Amino acid sequence: MHSFFNYGINIAVLGYGISLPIIRALKRIENMNAAKTPINLEELDDKFVEKVSSENANIYEGEAPQLLESSEFALKMINSVKAMNNGELSHYEMVNSFTLADELKCLFMFIQALPHSPIVPMYPETPFLFFKGVMLPRSFDLTEEMANDIETFMKGKNSEYFQDLHLHDLESYYLDAYESAVRIYNDMVEKTRLNYLANVKQAKSQVIEISAALVCGLVVVLALVGLS
Repeated sequence: MHSFFNYGINIAVLGYGISLPIIRALKRIENMNAAKTPINLEELDDKFVEKVSSENANIYEGEAPQLLESSEFALKMINSVKAMNNGELSHYEMVNSFTLADELKCLFMFIQALPHSPIVPMYPETPFLFFKGVMLPRSFDLTEEMANDIETFMKGKNSEYFQDLHLHDLESYYLDAYESAVRIYNDMVEKTRLNYLANVKQAKSQVIEISAALVCGLVVVLALVGLS
């Protein structure tokens, strides 16, 4: 009788010892979901643009108003492309928001310089089981096909603007805008890509945590069945 009592205690201790990691893992996942909300990439994009605008204003104010204006035009091109990538504008509407010949030439060169689909999807976007998906940022998801469509549309409207067009053909104002836009856009792409990878890493860690908990639960069940 005494040995049977000890046998029951051993089973209980075994079950508690194995299930304890499950409880801790589930608690940790709950805390991660509550405290570590995914990074809002769109908000970061907006803050990045505001920061760049503020820095440009501080640098150029009183020194070269033309450079300040060119940086504003650079941000206009960036925001127009982002709006198109997010589906807020068609590529026709995006191009038609620029009217001057020099603006269109600058936009044409800018589109040609942009990376195509720079952020590769690495995690499901839709939720599965009790795991949350990670949304792929669309603001910079310019495909090669879309870039070609834009160039074809622009050449179809004003083909004479873009024949044998090179950077040195741009006026200094638009050349400054082009260089600023390319630099800022690429910086934003890299920042957004790193934040997306951080969100993916966080989501994968949750999958590992709960998978380990499920394995421990299966071990507990098999152990109790075997001992009984």
